[in-house]
Amino acid sequence: CPVPSSKGQCSPVQPSRNHCSPVRPRLRVSRTQARFLQLCLEHSLADCADIHLLEAEANSAAAISQWPQEPAEAAVALLLAHLPLLQPGNAAAKAEYMKRLQKVLAYAIESNRCVEESRQLLSYALIHPATTLDDRSALALWLGHLEERLAGGGGAPPPHGPPEIGPPWPEAAPRENGHPPFHPP
Repeated sequence: CPVPSSKGQCSPVQPSRNHCSPVRPRLRVSRTQARFLQLCLEHSLADCADIHLLEAEANSAAAISQWPQEPAEAAVALLLAHLPLLQPGNAAAKAEYMKRLQKVLAYAIESNRCVEESRQLLSYALIHPATTLDDRSALALWLGHLEERLAGGGGAPPPHGPPEIGPPWPEAAPRENGHPPFHPP
């Protein structure tokens, strides 16, 4: 929330010229309202043991590396269930997700299967606070190839494929997505 308005609300982020701007949420809530919503959500999930177990698994690089890669549908389902729970700053788990995400995206483009699920994964990854600008650039290229495939304009992706998703970000990044963290320090 970069610019508070005179009414105490945050102005929406101005659209940038990168490929992920169309998927950014556009909300007008004050910081107080946002914090209130966060507290309500945290309270409602506090006693939900299954989400805590899922989140622990989602942030374990060792667990992620053991997930099956075949069939692709199973890999996609695991990514969809776990990627949203990745904690920013968890470089090891993020690296595992990015490796698996590339394989799933390549599969979707080559086979024309799991396409909608791949789009959803790209949406999560593009707006996730764990992804860097370099990651987003690479993900946007993957999205372009996927969209080309859906439009019927392309066969297989280029022989080299889209670039690899960037290196993991620092363990203790002071900022998330180029903005100060949403949660209080």
